[in-house]
Amino acid sequence: MKVYAPNLHLFAFELYKATNLDSTPLSPDQIQLWQAADEIIHATLHQDLHLSQRIDITKEPDNPRVDLLKDSEVKDDNYSIPLVGTIPLNNQQNILITGLAHPLKLHDSYGLWLNLRRPEDEDDGQQTEDVETAVLSQFNRDNCFTLKKSDRFLGQTLLITAWLTGAKDEKHLQQIAEECLQAVFPDESQRPPLNRQGELLGSPIFEYGLFSQISNYQHVLIWLFRDTKADDMFNQCYQELLDLFFFRTKIIKSYQDSRQIYDRIAAASQDIEKLIDRLPKHNQTHHAKTDNLNELKNKLKELPQLALTYTRLLRNLEDYHNTITINDYNYSEKLQQISGIIQNDDLLFLKTFAQENSPFFQKQIQADLGYFRHGSTLLDQAIASIRGIVEIEQTERDRSLEKTIQIIGVGLGAGAIVSGVVTEHIDKPFTPLSFNTPPHPLISSLLWSILATLFFGGLAWLWTKRN
Repeated sequence: MKVYAPNLHLFAFELYKATNLDSTPLSPDQIQLWQAADEIIHATLHQDLHLSQRIDITKEPDNPRVDLLKDSEVKDDNYSIPLVGTIPLNNQQNILITGLAHPLKLHDSYGLWLNLRRPEDEDDGQQTEDVETAVLSQFNRDNCFTLKKSDRFLGQTLLITAWLTGAKDEKHLQQIAEECLQAVFPDESQRPPLNRQGELLGSPIFEYGLFSQISNYQHVLIWLFRDTKADDMFNQCYQELLDLFFFRTKIIKSYQDSRQIYDRIAAASQDIEKLIDRLPKHNQTHHAKTDNLNELKNKLKELPQLALTYTRLLRNLEDYHNTITINDYNYSEKLQQISGIIQNDDLLFLKTFAQENSPFFQKQIQADLGYFRHGSTLLDQAIASIRGIVEIEQTERDRSLEKTIQIIGVGLGAGAIVSGVVTEHIDKPFTPLSFNTPPHPLISSLLWSILATLFFGGLAWLWTKRN
């Protein structure tokens, strides 16, 4: 089917600073967004954009929103780079394509708005002809509009707009949207599924990408203009829409990251429970060997580190919850600003994200925190339990050693006393041993000493055991 003046808008965002990122600043040619813009323009218009050479990322470092184009590149207060080229319509004809590249800084991130479009008018002022939806396939060659994921990449929104060609199109709105989607994403595996459809400022709009597939989420909007109302709104509020998509992207990225942290906390929680189940009870360690006691002492050293790691994971989950809360507020505030600019409150399609999706993300993370916080309590209990077992076992071992020393001391002392008494009466010289003669008094002394040691040692053992 045919449409008039189709547009492809890319809104993409990349962190340039964050607590979990390397603090070393990137040079302009290392920033993914600028590289992606160069690749897209080279693939579609066969031109060299060299975006990184045309921007100044050091401009106004304290300003939360900065247009990064160098002053020498700015023409008529336009902070976007104009794009002009042609693409093949068929084997015999090329058609005019225009667009823009707008690099900027938003708070802690870089942003890129890149647009390629079939203009409404030719160079001579004549209105351009309607084109088949298939022409959009020339915009996204080799899927160049889908940026690669990285540690710094936050995400993107792809907005496709086109004018309906007449009243007859009203019966085929979803078919037109599907044809546009298939043209932009010829590979079905790269095509996001339909999420919902509705109207925005009187024109039909389709949203693709499911939050149930959050790890591979891709956001695509197809907005089919019935009249000038929607087009005028876009032209009036494109900067605010860019901000809106930025806050939305940060919310989704935080929720995506929270699911990864969830998996790590779940695995750590299972390890904690298994460890606690393996801990011996006090009655099982009453006769524990030295090796077992040493093993418990080693666990007592390992567990605090595990507790620290677990606490950090919980803190990360809380940080993602806070990030979603803050950007949800920013998203709603930006919607209010857009509503004030266009003097129209018909923004329900955009409000749904703030009213339904974002609150769900927050509730899910809050539920995760409530469930996993008991893991910290279990760890504290495990540490206290092991410490108690070790202290009890060590005390019992010390007491046993003390009793042994007491018994030996009493026995030896008694034996020494008896031996001393007996040896005072030794005055005979040694004679050869014989069954007919009594033993020498020294031998008797040793014998009595041994017997006294055993007797009084036994009494001491009975006394200590009784006490």
